[in-house]
Amino acid sequence: MAMHFFTFLSQPTPNAEEFAEFEGAYVSCWILNDNRDEAQARAIELIRDYGWSVDALEDSGTVSSEDYQEGDEDREFYEQALVEGEVLVFNTWPRGEDDEDDEEAEDEP
Repeated sequence: MAMHFFTFLSQPTPNAEEFAEFEGAYVSCWILNDNRDEAQARAIELIRDYGWSVDALEDSGTVSSEDYQEGDEDREFYEQALVEGEVLVFNTWPRGEDDEDDEEAEDEP
């Protein structure tokens, strides 16, 4: 069985518990499945189950234990997915963070 890795750009929908707190996230997904398309569909389904939209696929590929060094946090997620079949990690940023960056850029001469 192959381990597929995906990174999606996502935003919380109003139905998401995190809607008021977070503007968006890069969601890292490890999905154990021989079929890449099925793995990608499952990752998207899981993200949506959490109440988040999927805006774009940022990265994808097949990974193995050789892709991760000892002590690498991602290796832990990979190994967890070997046992559970799927793991999602939401790397979020707070609501309004992009707005502040835009305002700072406007204030510069």
